[in-house]
Amino acid sequence: MADTKKNKKERIFTAVNIVMCVILIPVILINMIVIVNSYIHPDEIPGVFGIRPVAVLSGSMEETFMTGDLIFVKKTDSTTLKEGDVICYLVDGQAVTHRVIGIEQAEDGGTAYITKGDANNTEDAEPVRPEQIQGVWNGRRLAGAGNFVVFLSSTTGMIVFIVCPVLLLIVWDVVRRWKYDKKEKSRADELEAELNALKAAQKAGTDENI
Repeated sequence: MADTKKNKKERIFTAVNIVMCVILIPVILINMIVIVNSYIHPDEIPGVFGIRPVAVLSGSMEETFMTGDLIFVKKTDSTTLKEGDVICYLVDGQAVTHRVIGIEQAEDGGTAYITKGDANNTEDAEPVRPEQIQGVWNGRRLAGAGNFVVFLSSTTGMIVFIVCPVLLLIVWDVVRRWKYDKKEKSRADELEAELNALKAAQKAGTDENI
């Protein structure tokens, strides 16, 4: 009965370990890719496979998406943009996601995009140039997930959701291996004791025969 309970606990711990690995490994890999990309391309929003997650920090586009949402923008050729597209662009290093309401020729002959937040009464003060554009919104959003991403990117979030679970997995694995080694040693000691007892019995039998 005790062995059955022990085996059940071991199966539960193993299942939890697998689930944690399945969740944590992709998160860690994606974070590593994002961090590396942010260093390689410091003037761009980091992303994976051309998709860039952006946390919504203001209400300028409500009700299209809300403050605290997580939206996804896809890297695109700026020449394919048209009026009505929702684009993400950088202004002084800050990401802004607004709708294109007009396209015009800039003074230097290039293209300039006139943008406006859906909830704003006026268009943005400065036209957007192609080099500022990070991507076009693909229409997907995760309600409230932006707040989590902002927290996850903070030092506290990294410690709570990445460092602590990894340390727990390491500690659990060390404890599991220690218990296994202890069990194997106990089994070896039992076998050795049985072998010694058999040898002693055989010797005793030999002595009696003599």
